[in-house]
Amino acid sequence: MNRFKFIVVSIFFINSYLIANLLESKNSNINNFLLQKYKPTFTNKKTLVEYYKQNNYQTFWTQNNEIKHISIQLLEKIKNDPVLESDDLDKLKIAQIENKLESLNNLDENFEEKLLEIDFLLTELYDKYSSYLLEGSINWKAFQNKLKDLEKQSEIKAQWDRYKIEKDKKRLLIEASKNNDLSISFNELDYNFPNANKLLDSIKQLEQIAQNGDYIKLPPFKTLRIGDKSPIVKTLRERLAQSENISINCENIIDAQNLATNITSLDANMQNQEIQTEENISCEEIFDEDLKNAVISFQQSHGLYADGIVGLQTQNFLNMSAKEKIKKIKLNLERMRWLPRDFGEKYLLVNIPEYRLRVIENDNIKLNMAVIVGDKKYPTPIFSDKMSYIVLNPNWNIPESITKKEILPKLLKDPNYLDTKGIEIYQGWDRDASKIETKEVIETLILQDIESVPNFRFTQGPSNENPLGKVKFMFPNRHAVYLHDTPAKSLFANARRAYSHGCIRLSKPQELLNLIATDDKNMTLQKADEFFKEANEKSVGLNNKIPIHIIYLTAWVDENGKLQFREDIYNFDKMQKELLF
Repeated sequence: MNRFKFIVVSIFFINSYLIANLLESKNSNINNFLLQKYKPTFTNKKTLVEYYKQNNYQTFWTQNNEIKHISIQLLEKIKNDPVLESDDLDKLKIAQIENKLESLNNLDENFEEKLLEIDFLLTELYDKYSSYLLEGSINWKAFQNKLKDLEKQSEIKAQWDRYKIEKDKKRLLIEASKNNDLSISFNELDYNFPNANKLLDSIKQLEQIAQNGDYIKLPPFKTLRIGDKSPIVKTLRERLAQSENISINCENIIDAQNLATNITSLDANMQNQEIQTEENISCEEIFDEDLKNAVISFQQSHGLYADGIVGLQTQNFLNMSAKEKIKKIKLNLERMRWLPRDFGEKYLLVNIPEYRLRVIENDNIKLNMAVIVGDKKYPTPIFSDKMSYIVLNPNWNIPESITKKEILPKLLKDPNYLDTKGIEIYQGWDRDASKIETKEVIETLILQDIESVPNFRFTQGPSNENPLGKVKFMFPNRHAVYLHDTPAKSLFANARRAYSHGCIRLSKPQELLNLIATDDKNMTLQKADEFFKEANEKSVGLNNKIPIHIIYLTAWVDENGKLQFREDIYNFDKMQKELLF
């Protein structure tokens, strides 16, 4: 019995030794071939060696002289990427790689070497495509240079921080190769913005519209509204049917005499368009209630003032071609690659072109409000951070740029201006800076030009005049940007809400405060009410820091599955589309 055990153990060790030698020999062949014969196509040899070194010099894409499933998976993923164009696929040599795979013949005397070459080539392709999934194809450095040029030429300081994503592409490939499933890697590398897949699907729909002759173009006119009758109304109806805002069908004949008395003539409105005056006209040529509702639906999905009147802005979006929309969607998909892969369990999302803030928790929208963002001259920066404290009854330390451009010129005209606004002046920006009299500042202004005036701090205390309102939400950042209340509530009724100097004004600050207070032991509603009554500035640190992501999307699919487009208010679309690939 003991002798039998000895024989079994001996055989086991002999086999293990032989297997180890075979593996070592194979590993040595892979390493030698890689170092001595192979010429990389997409990456450098050092990077490629590191992939195989981490995988113990085992192949990723081939096994037992056969092509693994993940090889085909990689090629199909790239070929079906809706953002990549045909010339992008040419640059990635997809057709050549497929030809190499198809021409493989295990009877060829160089079969093993050819198989190794394909394995190396697919690893290179994976590395290049993975970098694209992580970083996108917009030339980041060139974009940053454009922002610097904008500041030099127009004194507009636009800032965009790309979120740095830390992912180990090599480790992910090793795991994917072991499981023969590349989705293990791609699911971690690729963006996961809400409804991104639906946005991808919309490209196919728009491509179909483009293939069928594109969207119908509207001829020039000033405005169209309910009650108007014209052949252009029929064209408008057909165009809105294309984007599924209305059904093309309507009642065949409408008696013009029975139209509402508020029907307006287009004589002064239309440009070189004849108006039908027959007693009976086609319903398709009458701007009725259904068409008004269709226009409102279209306006809402494009961020326009939803009044049902087709003016110039609505016409511009209606006349945007399917190809233009596809380009806009692709550009925004690329921007999503600059965003975190994990937004947080609970987070704030501010989309600048949409002028909206959402609080999202476990994929559910807890709060959705209108916001005011930076004017084109003072664009709100794009970045991610964490909200760490709240300030109740905030003082407003007026930025130096606003002081010199707005406050000081008004002070020269009216010496009592600061008193009417509750603004005090301090010697500097330190907390203990001494207060100085308005008279001293005016005397300095008289003797010097505004640009040469010392760096005084102008501070407006809590009041109805204070533009920060009753509360501000702080996430300390290099841009000095935060969320805050505002006394100017009427501005939220406007469709275009770019009025601030960069900070974000909230239409529902109290609701945001309530939402935070229900989930943070440091900030309760009772505490907040007590602090508000004191009318002095009070800072409260949050026990739970909340991620906030300020983004810039001009095309996306919303929480209701509706495709949305917005105006490129800061001209970032225009800058970035020149830098794709």
